[in-house]
Amino acid sequence: MSGGRDPTTVSAVVSAAVEVRRVRGLPGRRVFVDVPFRIHGGDPGWVPPLRVSVYDRISRKHPAMSHQEVALWVAYRYGKPVGRVAGCVDRMFNDYQKVRWGWVGFYDAFDDPEVSDSLFEAACGWAADKGMDTCVGPANFTTNDELGLMVDGFDELPTLLTLQNPPYQVGLWERAGWEPAMDLWAWRFTREGTALSERQRRTLDRIQQRARVRVHHLDKSQFDREVSRFFEVYNAAWADNWGFAPMPEVEVRHLAKQLKQILNPEWAFGLETFEGQLVGVCLALPDLNLLMHGVRSGRLLPAGWVPLLLGRKRVPQVRVWALGVRPDYQHLALGPLLYREIVDRLAADRHIMTAEASWTLATNKRINEQLEAMGATRGKVWRLYQRPARLPAGA
Repeated sequence: MSGGRDPTTVSAVVSAAVEVRRVRGLPGRRVFVDVPFRIHGGDPGWVPPLRVSVYDRISRKHPAMSHQEVALWVAYRYGKPVGRVAGCVDRMFNDYQKVRWGWVGFYDAFDDPEVSDSLFEAACGWAADKGMDTCVGPANFTTNDELGLMVDGFDELPTLLTLQNPPYQVGLWERAGWEPAMDLWAWRFTREGTALSERQRRTLDRIQQRARVRVHHLDKSQFDREVSRFFEVYNAAWADNWGFAPMPEVEVRHLAKQLKQILNPEWAFGLETFEGQLVGVCLALPDLNLLMHGVRSGRLLPAGWVPLLLGRKRVPQVRVWALGVRPDYQHLALGPLLYREIVDRLAADRHIMTAEASWTLATNKRINEQLEAMGATRGKVWRLYQRPARLPAGA
């Protein structure tokens, strides 16, 4: 993904001031959603987002807006959109983590420091006015959403529900005073390159016998109940991790409704006790980005739905999107049992060639070592940045 300057605005970089406008109303939102298509539309390595999904996330009707306050901006030169950004204050997140963070996300811009700096000042200034002391980003809008600036792995296409950016944007963030806060890692399992030895399998069998657990497959006929059980475990598993806040039930339901149509039950599984208590979960989704790559408009109509509908059952990659073990069972080393299921499903599913587990916290040594021991290789890296909401004078 190369990106670059818009040829129509190169001369404006030095001759026209940047104007950053607050987005209000549907016409402004249409411009906001369209900005990445203006910047990256000519880049064959760019995977367009599904416009309807972006509209949904920035809508005032999205269930997360009950505890979030959001503002959107678009930057202009000579009246033409050249960048965008959003700010978010999440009261529930801040209360849970005991911080005063403002999130900066939905960021995009040409390779123009003046534009980028102006967008950051708008979003961070707004957060400071809301009483926040730190800004963190990029995130659309928190760790429960798409997040992170890609800093490594630019030669790979982004998987479903992950962010993509050209390399120059790393420099735009860092020159604007943003400092690294946390790195997020992607791990890749491949059918050809991932195999477990007999010794590993015997060890995993002993772990499973000692823990007295069995594999649980998602029952799509009990979808609502299964979703509640899966996310109860997931929220508990991640409760003490950096940057986490639990996803409320209403948001879980909203997300589940979107994912139900693409979910493959064979790639939604967990571990349960013999008494039926779910203690570990793994949810992998078909990587529809491989199909979205060909839907250059980002629109389902008039014909964008065709490749998504016809190709979704033959997508050769899945993204392991949610994985976790209940805290009271983590001492039993159940994570590798979930990873074994990933390896075995790769071997059994004739359509799936690779599985990307993304993301893990770079600081989560235990999980990362387990993934590596199971044959996964580290790939893409995204970075979250932080900076004071209000920079000191002269900074």
